[in-house]
Amino acid sequence: MERYNNSWEEVRRFVKDMECSGVELLMGGEYDETIPRDLISSVHLPGWLGWVRLWREPESVPAKCDPFKQAYYYGAATPDTLIRTFCDNLEKAGKLGAVYAVFHITHIELDEFFTRNHRYSYHEVLSSAASFLNAVCRNYPGGEPPVTIGFENLWWPGLTFLSQAEVDFFTGQLEFNNWIFVLDTGHMMNAGDIRTEQDGIVYVISALDGLSERTIRRIRSVHFQCSTSGAYQREHFFREPPSGFSSLSYGDQISLLMPMVAKLDEHRPFLNPWCKRIIDMINPDYLVHEFLSRTRDEFQEKIMAQKNTLKRSIEVTIP
Repeated sequence: MERYNNSWEEVRRFVKDMECSGVELLMGGEYDETIPRDLISSVHLPGWLGWVRLWREPESVPAKCDPFKQAYYYGAATPDTLIRTFCDNLEKAGKLGAVYAVFHITHIELDEFFTRNHRYSYHEVLSSAASFLNAVCRNYPGGEPPVTIGFENLWWPGLTFLSQAEVDFFTGQLEFNNWIFVLDTGHMMNAGDIRTEQDGIVYVISALDGLSERTIRRIRSVHFQCSTSGAYQREHFFREPPSGFSSLSYGDQISLLMPMVAKLDEHRPFLNPWCKRIIDMINPDYLVHEFLSRTRDEFQEKIMAQKNTLKRSIEVTIP
């Protein structure tokens, strides 16, 4: 908001200048009555990276856990509190007028950022997510959430969209129907050893080809961004954490990890017009320009670059 002089009217002008319909608001649990409802197309719920362990093995979470880690990594102190926190966020998203609320279906321990030696399998994360979400939705009339939940993919254990069998395994356990899928193209690229934008586009198209028509129809929103960090991942991950990492405080661990994750998950605009094939395959209701940027001008340049890419004609064939 500082980029817009803490003025929602400036945000509104920016959205209009970019010829967009609104914003996807990243929410950390707060609710501000001054936020204009007509600007909020969707809400991104908090991304608790360690919530599955609290849900599956609450006894393994230290009783005297750092409050900062408890709130932002596990999401709460107990499974029951986690449900109440999630319900509270859903209800706030509904008050903001969001069409859908995005939730990451994933889990990762902090040392696993480096080792990729995961505590839980993909099926264990998906099964835990389904049981948690079912428990959340039982709190509402008819067992349906007050706002549509959008399940987003990542490249860690959980939902990746790289296997129809895993999608079926997850959705087959859901007891409610008010949900959609949110495809993040860059996250999908991060699951492969992608070095060029063209290879990334081919990788995403190939993955979508492996999904059923029913699954494709459920992908109603796309976080459209490009990430070609295969070389960086091979250089900095798939190895033991840095010396002394486990003894650092949670805050220091996150401070070390987040710049690395920003280089891994690049959030760059697509510049190759063949990216339009991805959109054509899905025909989503919402396309979200989700980029890393340091300034308002840089953000504007990236949005315009991707919009211009989507306006260009496709002149060559990608094999």
